[in-house]
Amino acid sequence: MRTCDVTKLADRIRQEYGLAKEAAHNKAIQTLKACPVALYPNVQEWSEEQALTDIYVGKYSLPMILAIWNSRDFLKALEVLTELSEGNVETAEMKIWNMRR
Repeated sequence: MRTCDVTKLADRIRQEYGLAKEAAHNKAIQTLKACPVALYPNVQEWSEEQALTDIYVGKYSLPMILAIWNSRDFLKALEVLTELSEGNVETAEMKIWNMRR
């Protein structure tokens, strides 16, 4: 499933992060370009305001990271999980646990 509605994602980014329409659209494109294919279902779920399923990269999933942080910062959590999927385990885990503070 390598398809995700850029418009829906941009709309959700505007709603959650308060970006202007063009900035949100650019962020959506950038997000989809960097996102691992395995995490596309989570991006789609988030853009449609659905509950996120646990898709694990190593020991972590997006819902788990958001719960650890007690945060709604989906894009930051996705960025950290992407880093983890690229093999930067130590750096990603440091970000996961430091954001908790």
